[in-house]
Amino acid sequence: MPPRLFPLLVLALALAGCERPAAAVASPPPDAAAGSAPRQAPNAKALPAGTYAMQGDRRATLTLAPADDEWRVSLKGGASAADGAAAAADCEIEAQGPLNGQTIEARVVPFEGTDLSVSAQDLAARPAGVKVHLGPQGAIVSTDFQGCGVGADLSGRYARAGAAPKDAAALRPGAAIADLRAAYPDARLEIVEGYPWARFAMRQGGRPTALLTFDGENEELADGRNSLQAIGAVVGWDALKPAVRVTKVEAATS
Repeated sequence: MPPRLFPLLVLALALAGCERPAAAVASPPPDAAAGSAPRQAPNAKALPAGTYAMQGDRRATLTLAPADDEWRVSLKGGASAADGAAAAADCEIEAQGPLNGQTIEARVVPFEGTDLSVSAQDLAARPAGVKVHLGPQGAIVSTDFQGCGVGADLSGRYARAGAAPKDAAALRPGAAIADLRAAYPDARLEIVEGYPWARFAMRQGGRPTALLTFDGENEELADGRNSLQAIGAVVGWDALKPAVRVTKVEAATS
């Protein structure tokens, strides 16, 4: 190479090096990109966690707890208190599965429980699952598990423990029959006392939930009967005169 061309070659190489795109050395790591979020928000995973109580005449609890990337579903109970000494032994289920939208699709897993134990061999012969649909008022559970004793059933509606029902405000002195019918459409009323004022045991799912007194002076029934003559009768809201109102709400007795 002629000596006069060597300085020109050095200059050309230097200019080529300066044309490298700056982004190649300044690109941030993927996790630092604007708008990126952690793989899983810490409180998003904990929202459904907690204990729930079965609604109705059966007694059972549902516990939901995060387990790695899935959810642990623990169920216990399922017998009816109304059966008394004839009630079946409580049942238990342990299951685990992912949360998809508002539903946990869990598979029953081997466990050693207080009232029941299930082995891997049991589940190999008869696999089972538990579905938990989460809603604003609690959870609805359905399961095809067949290991519970006769009379015990863990499928049903569960409310978060300690949460007041949204319709609880309707059960108050001054409430009208129309308000009570709208809040508790399936409730039944048993006349348990007729003097000096009639007292009605409000029952839901076969169990008493409150004792109500109305302002009808024993003339609450729409068919003209005096409630003193109808002690023991079980009626619906339509059996009461629409104008009567609640004067007293008491805790239910078993």
